[in-house]
Parts: sequence; structure tokens; C-alpha cells
Amino acid sequence: MLDYTNLKALAAVVEAGGFERAAKVLCITQSAVSQRIRQLEERIGQSLLIRSVPVTPTPAGKRLLRHYRQVALLESELGSELNAEDPGKPTQIAIAVNADSLATWFLPALSPLFARYGWLMKLIVDDESYTHNLLKNGDAVGCVTTTAEPMAGCSSEFLGVMHYRCVATREFVERFFADGLTSEALSQAPAVIFSTKDRLHERFLSSYFSMPANGFYQHTVPSSEGFLDAIVQHLGYGLVGHLQADKLIAAGTLVDLCPGLGMDVALYWQHWNIKAKHTTIIYRALAAAARQSLGQQQI
Repeated sequence: MLDYTNLKALAAVVEAGGFERAAKVLCITQSAVSQRIRQLEERIGQSLLIRSVPVTPTPAGKRLLRHYRQVALLESELGSELNAEDPGKPTQIAIAVNADSLATWFLPALSPLFARYGWLMKLIVDDESYTHNLLKNGDAVGCVTTTAEPMAGCSSEFLGVMHYRCVATREFVERFFADGLTSEALSQAPAVIFSTKDRLHERFLSSYFSMPANGFYQHTVPSSEGFLDAIVQHLGYGLVGHLQADKLIAAGTLVDLCPGLGMDVALYWQHWNIKAKHTTIIYRALAAAARQSLGQQQI
């Protein structure tokens, strides 16, 4: 049997990034934290932490953290049911989500739900092609992801499709695309991308213009709002989700560089395959919002 006091110490060290801060969170001495981690490592027979700055879990540590957080979620749910009149400490639910969803349909879907139940929301933002790793490592109970195949111990549900349009301002078009949207012009015009993990722009240029991955210049703006603002401020052109692009195109702020063309990204909700009311209710809220905001034809 695992000692959950020691598991709690492991989680505290990882979340705090070190032993000293974890000791303050747990209201015990730093040596007591070290002792609990040592006892857990002796019990498992493996090293659980990489003593770096910040401290990070080993693969074995990640598996233990995922188990601990699953149990903690179920215990929190049980505690709320048994003490309905005095729920105690609010339940914190960690969710991994991509920036475009967060900037558009995601928060309106979940905010009323979290307010109703008094839950605390911990959002971890990453590229939609990588959010599933946060679920796998136990950092999140669920994620919005492009990965359709459910990971081990998880369930996967289709949410919908985000359609991305290639847009720019008229001023930018006049400067860089006066003779049309060609591979030569695209190789000279600066693009705006969200992060170095973002491969959507590369796939777009490869699919429609047969351009190599390193065949264009780019601004990197790791903020959904900042990304869009960079395009509106004439810094570059880029792929913007339909929920943001359509309004700006209709207003004349941006123009669609490739009418009828674009990139479709299917989004899924993956979550721990445990019988927790929290994840079931969250999925229902996300699915309802996705039906209103995202395309529903699977690709």
C-alpha cells in the first residue's frame, strides 16, 4: 500500500518547484519533506524526482502523481457529497487547453459551471497537438486536443472542428501580395505564428503552395490575443480560427487571402477514465458549447 501522506509531499514538491516551498505549503520542515520523499522512493524502488531547478518528476514520479491526483479528485467529490452543507476546501480542477479555444468558446462553456459548483479552475495552455501530454503526465484531469485516439486509462470524445482562415490587413496585402498570393511572395512576407510548436502554418503552406517548412519568415507571438493583434497591426499574415476571423473579415479589418481554402483542425476532449462526476459534467458543458461554435462534421 502507498502512503498518501508521502504522495501528497511528492505532489507538493512538484507543484511548488522545490522542497523549501513545498515545506511551507505543507506547514512542515524541509527535512520532513525530504524524509517523506525518501520513504516513497524506497517503497517504490526508483528515483521519483529530478533534483533540478525547478524540481521535476521522473517517469515513475509522473505515474505516481497521476494516480494521486485521480484519487484526490474522487476523494474531493466524495467529501462534497457527504458534507453537502459544509463542502470545505474548493475542488481545483486542472485542464489543458489550446490558446484559440481559450480565447473564444472555452471559458463561456465552463465559467457558469465552475461558479455554480464553487470549483477552482487551473488552466494550462499549450498547443493543441501537445495538450494530451499534460493529461498523460497527470498534470491535468482533461484536455482539449487534436489527438483522437484515447490514451491508456483515458476516454476521448469528439468536440468539433475549428476552421482556420489565412488573413491579413489590406495594407499588408498591398505591400506584400500586390501581385497575388504566390509561393515567391509568401517566402518574403512575414507570417505570424503562435509558438515554435505550432505546425499549422507550415502545413498550410505545404498543402497549398508546396513550400518547405523553413521557407518563410515569421514573428512568434505566444498569446492568442497578441497573435491576432499582431496581424491587425500589419506585422504579418496568419491563420486565424473562424470564431475570430469571420467577424474581422465582415468588419473589413482583415481580408481572407485564400477564400474557400483554409485548414480544418478537429478537437477532442480527453479525460481520465474514472467515475468522477466532475469530468462528466465538464464534458457535457464543453460538448454543448462546441455544438454551437465548432463545425460538427468529423474530418
